[in-house]
Amino acid sequence: MSKKLLIATLGTAPAVVTEAVDLLTQQNCRPDGVILLRTEDHDVREAYELLATHLPQHDNLTWVEPVSIGQYGDVDTPEAAVEFMQETCRILKTYRDAGYRLFVSIAGGRKAMSALLALAVQFYGAERLFHIWVPPWLEAEGEIAQFRNLPEEDLIQKLHPPLNTMTPEDRPRLVDLPFIGLFPWLEDIRDALKGVVSPERSLKTLLQANNLLDSQARPTKLGTAVLTILEGVEGLPPARQEECKIAIAKHHDRDRLERFARELCSRFPFITQTQSGEWRSGEAKVKAESPNRLRVFESLGKDFQMQLILETTATTSGQLEAARRAVERYLERRR
Repeated sequence: MSKKLLIATLGTAPAVVTEAVDLLTQQNCRPDGVILLRTEDHDVREAYELLATHLPQHDNLTWVEPVSIGQYGDVDTPEAAVEFMQETCRILKTYRDAGYRLFVSIAGGRKAMSALLALAVQFYGAERLFHIWVPPWLEAEGEIAQFRNLPEEDLIQKLHPPLNTMTPEDRPRLVDLPFIGLFPWLEDIRDALKGVVSPERSLKTLLQANNLLDSQARPTKLGTAVLTILEGVEGLPPARQEECKIAIAKHHDRDRLERFARELCSRFPFITQTQSGEWRSGEAKVKAESPNRLRVFESLGKDFQMQLILETTATTSGQLEAARRAVERYLERRR
């Protein structure tokens, strides 16, 4: 049976995530895991930490994975928008190709994050795209500030408002949003944006109407940005089927290295295992080793040079090279 995955934008209201889990469960679509897209804002991190503790304990959901926006910390520039869009497309494609049933919530987080995630669903598809509606009085109680120092019983009550004892006007509702998946035509769209072939009239009209091609069928600035996103996503290895394994040797900076390894595993679903190695000289880089291994040489501060050996799900040299480029780009942004 296919696993079900909830992908949700997260802001300062952790309750919209637990409400989504409860509502999906009520509809016999209980997720097996949750991926939370978030900024680096303090209150958002606090909301994530609450969910990372609560969901395994209360809902037996042990797969709760954060995906931060990255170097920008927020979606407030065109560059940040491209990075976030590429990340969401990568997640959707990787898990869709691995056979997961994807349920996407845009109820939390920044408005730009929700809009870009909805656009990513248009490209790569999902079983459902939805918003969580709650009455105003309940919405005010869902903010992270309302959860600080609460007794466990009160915390559960706020995170899981009863769905059957409230009137319809007072209970949370899952509102499905319509979308049209374009992924069957992505190859044609990429070729049109690259100028490889002249697109069919209907596709040309579509791309021009969305300001991706100009009147001469040449890619616009926006079209070039979309092509960059699609080119960065296609060709990646499939998602792992089990939890990423981390093996770090005893070291005075072992905790820091483990955090970095978990960061990479969280960021890249195609990593199946990480282990530490030595590195004493040379430039920071990412090397590919056939058939499916990456070696990451990176400095975590001026005093700490390290090597991580990453096992991936790559089965072809093309997939391995795509994985290498993805990790390399991420580390370049991170520095």
